[in-house]
Amino acid sequence: MNAPKHPATLVISALLAALLLSGCGNPGTSYYSSLKRTAVDAKNDLMGTRPTTGELFQEDNTPLTDISYDAADFMMGTFMSPLNKNSPIYTEPFTNRIDMGDPSPFGALVSEQVAARLALNSYMVTKGAPRKPAPKAAPSPPDQPEGLALSGEEAKAAEKRSWQQQNEARPCLLSGTYLIAGKVIYLSASITALDNGQVLTAHTWTVPVNRTTRAMLPQLRKPSAYGMTPSVRTTLSGNPHKIANPSGQPQNYVDRDMVR
Repeated sequence: MNAPKHPATLVISALLAALLLSGCGNPGTSYYSSLKRTAVDAKNDLMGTRPTTGELFQEDNTPLTDISYDAADFMMGTFMSPLNKNSPIYTEPFTNRIDMGDPSPFGALVSEQVAARLALNSYMVTKGAPRKPAPKAAPSPPDQPEGLALSGEEAKAAEKRSWQQQNEARPCLLSGTYLIAGKVIYLSASITALDNGQVLTAHTWTVPVNRTTRAMLPQLRKPSAYGMTPSVRTTLSGNPHKIANPSGQPQNYVDRDMVR
């Protein structure tokens, strides 16, 4: 007969299972935050510690760094083949698609976070103004007519030239834009080769509007940012006596005191 398992063992087993299953969540949510939320939900369900009350309109407080790192990981997975790690990647702050002169730090911060993730994966993120590469020399004619196999030193030389062409450094530029739209911020970024303008990779994602993004984007703190206008007057203007008695009818002493 099997002995009953200790409650702590059950909790640990459930948390491990939650961690394994967390990868099947919504791909639009940060992996790190979904991992944390899944483990916390499993613990609350088993221990009976789930809060009985909550916010009426709960905000998505996923850290901006996690979202930017997820975006950079996606971009690395798509341009791994056409770009080698010897290619310098210059960066520039992401710009507001509506207001190009937006001075808020949001665009610069997201650009730095994406670039930091690239640097952590050994890509050559480079400071300074982008510099175009020198013009390429005309390709040399083949040593052997096409269709004939090379042998010996000729084959080694041809293989070396092919490797150099495939691993030639291509200076690139990381750029992007953002668009504030209601409860989310749409971002798009791309890495473009400076020699011929080829877009090596591009990605679009969203960032939730929460306390953090409102602190960095002053326009989100304005009521008009959400497109909502009160349907009734919210300020009192004019003489309150005229508002209470628009027709100007005579009032006795008690009525005047009530109006005051």
